[in-house]
Amino acid sequence: MKFKIKEITPEISELAGIFAADGSMQKNHICFWGNPASDKDLYDIHLTKLFLNAFNIKINPHEKESNSVYGFYICKKNIIKYFNQVLKFPIGKKTYSLNIPDIIYTSKDQRIVCSFIKGFFAGDGCLNFDKRYANDQKILKIIHTYPRLQIKSVSKKIIYQLSELLKRLKIKNFIYKYHNKKKNEADSYLLQISGISRLEKWSQIIGFSNKNHSTRYEMFKKYGFVPSNTAYSDRLAILKGKLDPWSFYPKWARSLAWIRRQKNRKKSVLSLEPSKLRN
Repeated sequence: MKFKIKEITPEISELAGIFAADGSMQKNHICFWGNPASDKDLYDIHLTKLFLNAFNIKINPHEKESNSVYGFYICKKNIIKYFNQVLKFPIGKKTYSLNIPDIIYTSKDQRIVCSFIKGFFAGDGCLNFDKRYANDQKILKIIHTYPRLQIKSVSKKIIYQLSELLKRLKIKNFIYKYHNKKKNEADSYLLQISGISRLEKWSQIIGFSNKNHSTRYEMFKKYGFVPSNTAYSDRLAILKGKLDPWSFYPKWARSLAWIRRQKNRKKSVLSLEPSKLRN
């Protein structure tokens, strides 16, 4: 007997996205596993709340030391049936055949679409900031100021589906194919969104549910740069004022940034009309 279809909600759609990235399913259980260093808060706080709201069940995330992962198992038959019969996720391996559930991909509700993207990015996405080597300002060649949102997968279909959903949301993106040099491993596909304006749009309509990503965004909003080699714990300390973000760069970089700010400030003042200067 088929499982009765339950109305899709943003919470379920986000769980579907996280499962597509980090989950697996067998006949007797469904499981989610992430990184114990960077994903613990995602599992302890966010996923716990999502499952409680969506299915009224409590999950108990824990560390699995044998695999160096953090997550949980669910053995409830109704949850397994929902993910298999309604969301159409397969029992067993899904790595190469992964795709977005039709009930989500064809949805006209922007909340449903954005929630899936948000969930998938929480598990398989990254937000990095690059140096601007082509810029004529020396400081921008030293500190990391240019944002790139990236999602990588060996499933060509889901990358192109995500790209299409983002285009519907009017978020410009690009796809790159990487040929694997190892004969036994498949090629991978990278979806990338670059630039400050697109990052801001992502934040406004999709957002971040993984603090490993949101701390990068918060740092960027506060300081205008995010060093590439910061750990999640480093960013938390920086945002709490316990660690200086400039400590990740040479000592003279802060002075160079100060000179740049003074030049930009002087330039903006000189560009004002005389009447505005008098006020």
